[in-house]
Amino acid sequence: MKNSLHSLGRLSALSLALLPLLHATADEFSYPTLLASQSDFGGVGLMQMPTGRMAPEGEFNFATSYNDEYQHFTASVQLFPWFETTVRYTQVQDLLYSSDPNFSGNTKYTDKGIDFKVRLLEESNWLPETSIGVRDFGGTGLFDAEFIAATKRVGPLDFTLGIGWGYIGNSGNLTSDKKDLNYNCDRDTSYGGKGGTVDYQRWFKGCAALFGGVEYQTPWDPLRVKVEYDGNDYQSDFPVVRGGIAMPQDSKFNYGLLYRFGDWGDLHLSYERGNTWTLGFSLQTNFNELTQIKRDPAAAKYKPIPAAPLTHVQTTNTPLDSVNYSEQTPAIASATLDTTKEIADVHLIQPQEGMLETAINWSKVAQDLQSIAGYNNPKIYLDSDSITVIGEQTKFRDRNEAHQRAATILANSSDLTRIKEYRLIETHYSQPITETRIDAEKFAQVASFGYLNAKITDASQVSVPSLPQGQLVTHSDKNWLDKLGFDISPTMVQSFGGSESFYMFNIGVTGSANYRFTDNFEFGGSLYLNLYDNYDKFLYDVPPDGTDLKRVRTLIRQYVHDNPVRVNNLQLTWMDNLSDNISYQAYGGYLEMMYGGIGTEFLYRPLNSQWAFGFDVNYAKQRDPDSMFGFFKDENQFDHLTNRAYRVQTGVVTGHATAYYQPEWFPNTLLRVSAGQYLTEDKGVTVDFSKQFDSGVIVGAFATKTNLSADEYGEGSFTKGFYISIPFDLMTVKSTHSRAFLSWMPLTRDGGQMLGRKYNLFDVTDARAPWYTRPSVDPIK
Repeated sequence: MKNSLHSLGRLSALSLALLPLLHATADEFSYPTLLASQSDFGGVGLMQMPTGRMAPEGEFNFATSYNDEYQHFTASVQLFPWFETTVRYTQVQDLLYSSDPNFSGNTKYTDKGIDFKVRLLEESNWLPETSIGVRDFGGTGLFDAEFIAATKRVGPLDFTLGIGWGYIGNSGNLTSDKKDLNYNCDRDTSYGGKGGTVDYQRWFKGCAALFGGVEYQTPWDPLRVKVEYDGNDYQSDFPVVRGGIAMPQDSKFNYGLLYRFGDWGDLHLSYERGNTWTLGFSLQTNFNELTQIKRDPAAAKYKPIPAAPLTHVQTTNTPLDSVNYSEQTPAIASATLDTTKEIADVHLIQPQEGMLETAINWSKVAQDLQSIAGYNNPKIYLDSDSITVIGEQTKFRDRNEAHQRAATILANSSDLTRIKEYRLIETHYSQPITETRIDAEKFAQVASFGYLNAKITDASQVSVPSLPQGQLVTHSDKNWLDKLGFDISPTMVQSFGGSESFYMFNIGVTGSANYRFTDNFEFGGSLYLNLYDNYDKFLYDVPPDGTDLKRVRTLIRQYVHDNPVRVNNLQLTWMDNLSDNISYQAYGGYLEMMYGGIGTEFLYRPLNSQWAFGFDVNYAKQRDPDSMFGFFKDENQFDHLTNRAYRVQTGVVTGHATAYYQPEWFPNTLLRVSAGQYLTEDKGVTVDFSKQFDSGVIVGAFATKTNLSADEYGEGSFTKGFYISIPFDLMTVKSTHSRAFLSWMPLTRDGGQMLGRKYNLFDVTDARAPWYTRPSVDPIK
């Protein structure tokens, strides 16, 4: 211990001695900016040791590092300026996942871990940036550790000094008489249940050690040098304890070089323990700064054309509950169909009593609203003093831009002396969600830049949708083809860290179609064609961990690999509003790949509210993977591949009450809490928390804890996972509301599993308090 402290003391003394010289000779213009970099374990750090430094908010790193003992795969996200999270998979090079070669083959032992770090102090002239962190919390304990680290920048040098416990502090240079204790200084290193539990009772206990180091930004921008004093002695590492593999430490100092490729990647090479080379590579981006140049149609220029006075237009006053947005017909228009267009050309008849003196091509107006303003398949109603547009906004996440474009098109097509208001009723799945009323006179001032900083919100007001007033003057054709929608898209599902294979996936093509009988009633389905997968390796040898739950999700191999063509979804759906703030849906059929049944959902969501409340109730049966449309009839089944008996779900009532909260005091976040009964008849709570960055990228995590014990649940102890939702318009030159959704779950288990549903009312009503369609923030501004 004396030698260890002496070595660390020499490093600290050298650092202190250099401080005056560095202040005198180095400034921000002398060297390139020193940026935060990743450690071998993921997260900002040196090599083996963390630092107190944080990356810029929104930074995402995907990295891997390799040496003779371990290969790490890590993904780190700087969720907030003060909070860093890391997910890690580690493969132990010389140990297998299972001693049974018929089960796991030559798959290496794989550890799954989650880290977090919280900043306590920001760096100032005199104070270092100081953070506290936990490594491998909720994991199996291979690398579990806690630390407090302080980092101070002086010119091109970043100095770190810290204290570590657990894996980071196993050298015990602050723990007296370690030799008289066991190799972990009496720290409990056993697994919590089946792994996956948060063993907070052993945090900051056991061996403790000082660690430190320095990162140096050379005058050559891409190159950095790292030196660290290691707090670990590697005598309690998993290969040593479980495999009897020697991991000697010939030096307490580790040395590394890092080469940065622009702003997208790092290559790092280090010499550690005085005998081991480690090679790593990381890719990075910043979710706050992602942008994409758009090639949307140019917005119309404001050129209002006065029209002759309108003497009379018949209006309708139909109760909102009975309005059918697709069945309204014009009473004062003469329509002629041009079969080369999606929308019928409708022209007002030339001067007659009660008619406009000038004909307006409302079909052209509707086409402009769709192509320029993003309102899909709009319907236009004309009243004596207002124009109402009903349509789904599919392009612009910034609805102010959509409102500006739409109002300009309407102003250019109407008589400003008569029309006092433009009404934009936004729908989703043909359901009215919001209404934006734009004062025509105020908009004229905005559009003509009548005053400083004029903006569309000065002339507009968003409210609960009301009845469309006046007569429908343009509409879509009503033949059956216009009510049919279809889509073909590539599909990929993947999982990491399984016992049978580290990486399993399937790729295929999904074709979907739907036919809308009315605005409320739809019939739809999807067919999946599997092109390639390696789920033949997914055996789930029940029970290697002693569980005996109904196999509500772990039959994935039978559904994906054994049946290359399958009907994923085939259902009838009714969707409507009970009141201004309450929506509901009812559905029945083949609801997802593994289940069919019937169900309903209700959602209470006031306009612009931080809160929403809903519940769903379903009766579901498990589909037979050996039959395209059949269901399991017998609960007890037998797998001839693994020669094991198992149970399936032949009927269950499942559903949840859910609260949604977007707090103003914690902006750009969504908390979702659901409580109810899951597919294997366990009862519990799911908590889902997500953060949205300026670009619109959403990163979230969820955890489900039910009344199953860790032994009943099996490996992992409880269900948890992570996901990233990426707006498609970050990858395309056209604006769109569509998103790509990537999810990650450490293990496929049967406890805490929800029924998949085609529609979720919180998503359908998103425009009421935008989350998925929230506008991005321009990083330049």
